[in-house]
Amino acid sequence: MVLILFTLVFVVLRVLPGDPVAALEGRNIPEALLAARRHQLGLDKPLYIQYGEYLLTLFRGDFGRSLVGSARIADQLLLKLPATLELAVASMIVAVLVGILMGATAAYRRNSVIDHAFKLYGMVIFSIPVFFLGLLFQLFFGLTLGLFPIGLRQSPLVDVQSITGFLIIDSIITGNTGAALDALHHLLLPSLTLGLYLSGIFVRISRVHMIETLRQDYVVAARARGLTERIVLFRYGLRNALIPVITLIGLQFAALLAGAVLTETAFSWPGIGSFLFQGILGRDYNAIQGAIVIYAGLVAVTSLVVDVIYAVVDPRIRY
Repeated sequence: MVLILFTLVFVVLRVLPGDPVAALEGRNIPEALLAARRHQLGLDKPLYIQYGEYLLTLFRGDFGRSLVGSARIADQLLLKLPATLELAVASMIVAVLVGILMGATAAYRRNSVIDHAFKLYGMVIFSIPVFFLGLLFQLFFGLTLGLFPIGLRQSPLVDVQSITGFLIIDSIITGNTGAALDALHHLLLPSLTLGLYLSGIFVRISRVHMIETLRQDYVVAARARGLTERIVLFRYGLRNALIPVITLIGLQFAALLAGAVLTETAFSWPGIGSFLFQGILGRDYNAIQGAIVIYAGLVAVTSLVVDVIYAVVDPRIRY
């Protein structure tokens, strides 16, 4: 999957209009200078040779060098990956908790005011573009109420010793409680933006499967045995309705990373999403390709983790 995706991105970047060398050097540059620069970067070679050479470097774990500044792409991605993972994990936690709880409640209170309100929430929140939702949150919670910072990953005056690259973890390891709270404060608004955006689809899916599960014979039998409604709802209903929801979590992780590009850009979050956005603006082929490979790898790993979680949730699959 990663190889196919990388190949598509490699080809599409080079057939789209626009010259990365002209974008790098600026306008009114002599054609001889542009030709020399293309030769220096290897962009004048046939497409299949460029593909083969880049594929060899990729298999060695090298993403090449940026066309802008000549910095190693692997080093830049390694610095920015923890920020993206922090945002992705926090956003998915928000999406799953809000979506599943709302969906389960809506299913239990089917055809009530709560059910209709939660269904309306799911449709509306998923229809709002994530970057626009981020701007609204910045305007209301950041500028109007002053509750949260509207950008960056930490305050400029806060210094954290980098150990793992994850600000919250590094702050806890070093015993810097103030830095941990500051990092969490900066993380909350972008993770709420992306998490609430994704929660809309979880509300609808979990509601549908929860209603179907509550109609099953084993749920009726559990109620007939006199079990409390809480045990019936969570142990018999919600757990068995989680299998399709877990599948959706794996599928939505790709959508989460796509949304993270817009969210990171809106909140000036220094992650791979912002790095990819800047690479697109500068037509930096190597930066775009490196970020896409990392994204594809994260999606593939998430798919594997979801398969393992299946067996934990459903003993039949483990058997």
